[in-house]
Amino acid sequence: MPIEQMNISLPPKMARFIRGKVKDGQYTNASEVVRDAVRHMQETEAARSERALLGEFEARLPVAEREDIRRSVKRGIKDMEAGRFEEYDAQGMRRLGRELVAGSVKKQASRAKAE
Repeated sequence: MPIEQMNISLPPKMARFIRGKVKDGQYTNASEVVRDAVRHMQETEAARSERALLGEFEARLPVAEREDIRRSVKRGIKDMEAGRFEEYDAQGMRRLGRELVAGSVKKQASRAKAE
């Protein structure tokens, strides 16, 4: 992967912080510290975007359906804690995914007919 060189200006407090990370042996140089910080920023931004998308999706669900989902999740957590679950291999996960998608499509079609 090609590396692009950049010159950055930092306040003395931030520069000391970076030098301290290198001096403590947590990083081998200042560039590693900055790359790690940028990676964390990217992860935070991606998580924020994901939460926003999920929030928009949840907002479109009817209240009753949101409550059904919450109850199902709580029931699922209790089942897992009690050891009532099934492990899937990759092929089983694909099959389960197809079944869930098919069920969701049927539910949406019946909901559209009712409207």
